Amino acid sequence: MENDKKKSIKFHVLLLMTVIVAVIMLLYVFLHQNEIRNLSVLKEKNPVFQEAEIIFAVHSYASPIELSRSFSPLIEYLSKSINRKIVLKSSVNYEKNIDLVGKDEVDIAFIGPAGYVTMVELYGKKKLICCLATDGTADYRGYIITHKDNPATCLKDLQGKSFASSSRKSTMSYVVPRFMFVQAGLSFPDEQLRIVGSHNNVALNVLARDINAGAIREKTYRKYKDRDLKIIAITPGVCEHPILATNKLDTETFKKIKDAIFSIKKVEDVQRILKPVKESISKLLSVKDSDYDPLRKMISAVKKDEKLSIKKSGGLK
Repeated sequence: MENDKKKSIKFHVLLLMTVIVAVIMLLYVFLHQNEIRNLSVLKEKNPVFQEAEIIFAVHSYASPIELSRSFSPLIEYLSKSINRKIVLKSSVNYEKNIDLVGKDEVDIAFIGPAGYVTMVELYGKKKLICCLATDGTADYRGYIITHKDNPATCLKDLQGKSFASSSRKSTMSYVVPRFMFVQAGLSFPDEQLRIVGSHNNVALNVLARDINAGAIREKTYRKYKDRDLKIIAITPGVCEHPILATNKLDTETFKKIKDAIFSIKKVEDVQRILKPVKESISKLLSVKDSDYDPLRKMISAVKKDEKLSIKKSGGLK
């Protein structure tokens, strides 16, 4: 009798535990289904959350804060136009940006002309979307500058003296200025070259007279032109910065982004969306890889000059 009573108690305990486990499992399934249902409702109301975010890469020609300020209006416009979240990614340096784009680790990129040529040489062509235009043309120019009290008046006066560049991969801070020395039959100041990380830093070092001269893009010159800078030379023009898509971006999204970009036509839209990227921009133009062929010739001449410099001095800085 006592054994039967114990068995009965054990049976009821097991039954109760089974019921409790079943209730917990049912409750979990119910809550899980609600989460899925709530997420579906969120996606329906917010199309931006339907797909993975798109990464827009920019090379580090300025500080992260300045880059964010410059590109936020364009990124916000594109995000709303295609109903996808787009985020800005600023690379730590020019070389890293080239690798990210070349290896298809980002979706869209704004890249320097020389960086684009190098990327294509290393990784192959990508899908070009457009390039910037100033006064209706795709000419991109820069300035070789010094302090206004510096007696230098021409490139010859800069030989053998300190010279600032943002990067050896920079179009207007290194490649084109060095090509100008080559064309003039002058020795570029390799031994005195200072790589300072950004165009802003080039200008600031020259203004502080810590470095004799340097080369900067137009936007940076406009920023500091009222602060004792003097232009030694204006660079020849090359095709402007392209905006491109990597192989990571699907064809449908690429078309949507391209359509959205070329819909920026009204003066007020150019002012609001594009001018923060470059003050002198007038519109965006279609671009093809061959538009960068003149720059390729400049880069080839610069590489030859670098090799000669290595032979003479035993290495580049």
